[in-house]
Amino acid sequence: MKIEIILDPSKPQPLAARVGPPPANGNANAGAKSQPAAKGKKTPKPRVKQTPKTAADLDAEMEDYTASSAAPAASSAAASA
Repeated sequence: MKIEIILDPSKPQPLAARVGPPPANGNANAGAKSQPAAKGKKTPKPRVKQTPKTAADLDAEMEDYTASSAAPAASSAAASA
């Protein structure tokens, strides 16, 4: 196994340089052409809050659920007998 040390371990970077944000290079894009604005980005739509369900709505859904799940169970039990 070959290991190469790229940085000089005798002179480590200060903690502020290792932990802080990267330095901003103001002149890095000085000669570059300015980028056009990003196209196609949509603004996020606001969330629509749903109205809470009433007890009657929940009861009706539960009746529909039990009625639909009980029917196939009864038919499969009759088929296996």
